[in-house]
Amino acid sequence: MTTQVGRIRVSPTRQEDGPVALVDLWREAREQLEDKGFQQIIAFAGDGKLRDGGAATDELRSFLSLVPTDYLRRYAAECLAKSFPDSGLALQEVVNQIGRRLGFSVVDGRYRGAKGSIGFDGLWKVRDHAIVVEVKTTDAYRLDLSTIAEYRRKLANDGAIVIDHSSILIVVGREDTGDLEAQIRGSKYAWDVRLISVD
Repeated sequence: MTTQVGRIRVSPTRQEDGPVALVDLWREAREQLEDKGFQQIIAFAGDGKLRDGGAATDELRSFLSLVPTDYLRRYAAECLAKSFPDSGLALQEVVNQIGRRLGFSVVDGRYRGAKGSIGFDGLWKVRDHAIVVEVKTTDAYRLDLSTIAEYRRKLANDGAIVIDHSSILIVVGREDTGDLEAQIRGSKYAWDVRLISVD
């Protein structure tokens, strides 16, 4: 049986009666996905909508774990070059996958705040150190550093991290981070916060 997703045709090996999973498309018809933009890739995952705990999110994470690193670079660039629905959430997924490739054990964060949950974008751990990650597509707006510091404090209170063996990493989409750097330097969080650019 051949299944068609958009203009992609594959013969699924597993989900004979349902939609073809994005990972299966990659494994069976990789050449048909290689030229697709990241927004198109997300549309192929689950219902195409990134949600906390959603099928599209799970499929996208599995897919990103398989693609070569050059694809992550390309997908990040697409998130930054043109805004599309949930491009910030998509960038969060790419950044967390990069963390995994750098050797960190990564806990994926939430997309949207929910009562009783801690709103970090990612929690990266290596040996005895933890990094609370916040991903921003731009530094055009002032960042509330106290909110991110509060995520860190709550994680420590919950026993997920040790405050003295943790820090905060802000990953900004674009290279010009001067305003945010100045904001961090002038804050009480300067010793605990680091800033890098996706560019």
